[in-house]
Amino acid sequence: MEIEYLEIESDYLRDNPWKDPYKRKVAVVTTGSTEDIPGILYLSGYFSTSLAQLNLDPLSESLKDKVGRLYAERKIGDLALILPDTFTSLGGNQYLDSKAIGLYESFLVRELVPLVREKYQITSLGVMGKSSGGYGALHLGSKYDFQAIAVHSADAYFEYAYLPLFPRVIQTLRRTGTPKDFVSMFWAQQDRKRRDLLDAMMIIGLSAFYSPTENVELPFELETGRVREEVWRHWLSLDPVRFLEERKEKLRGKSIYIDVGDRDDFHLQYGNRMIHEMLNNWKIAHVYEEFHGGHMNTSYRYDVSLVYLYENLKAK
Repeated sequence: MEIEYLEIESDYLRDNPWKDPYKRKVAVVTTGSTEDIPGILYLSGYFSTSLAQLNLDPLSESLKDKVGRLYAERKIGDLALILPDTFTSLGGNQYLDSKAIGLYESFLVRELVPLVREKYQITSLGVMGKSSGGYGALHLGSKYDFQAIAVHSADAYFEYAYLPLFPRVIQTLRRTGTPKDFVSMFWAQQDRKRRDLLDAMMIIGLSAFYSPTENVELPFELETGRVREEVWRHWLSLDPVRFLEERKEKLRGKSIYIDVGDRDDFHLQYGNRMIHEMLNNWKIAHVYEEFHGGHMNTSYRYDVSLVYLYENLKAK
């Protein structure tokens, strides 16, 4: 088991609107051989970075330890697990190209993926993630040349996933008046993990990634709370239950794994059920599992998805 740290100087992230780093670290965990092996790109959830999956957790396993255990148990073989840092000033990433925050989709698929494919002689590539990372895995996996996709609790059906948050964050956002001022205030706080601050920051981040313009367009009016229909329609166009329809032919032949908790804190089970139903209606083979649990502390589910990805990528 080896970990190699790479640094990519990204042309796509250079001059991004929030002046976030354009030199990005990537950790690559390999279990054995580094020639002719499957690769798995891991995308983190919001308020995290994929590199955090290497951190010690006394109550669980780091992703490195999990991969090592699965390898020792002979449930997986030689592979490369790719962990890019995509953290932003707005607290996370949705893995899209956005003029309002940066071209993170292009960074991943046009710079990172070709580099690691060549360096580690990767023969087949999968993408996995949870929450925002699950959204990213579904988005990138359905659009580009990934042979396998593992989706955990992906953001889907935005009416349930995001809309309930809007009235909860309006009062918090009104404390500063503009998204840019709120971001400055957020990073000046010592207690940034307060729920009200996190919820408001996430809505700003989503607004940047889903924005139809170069500005961070909130999907509601701060004064009245009225939903801004034109902006909200653009958000909905980026919802997997909408965009997968036009990509269904690209999904055929890919190995697809989806799971979600039946008590997800953001009601994501409903959107994921819709995707499951859509795939069934299109007769696209996939595995769907709904487990008893919520949104948090579900990394034990990676035992299932990592084995699924390895077995299916090895067979490609």
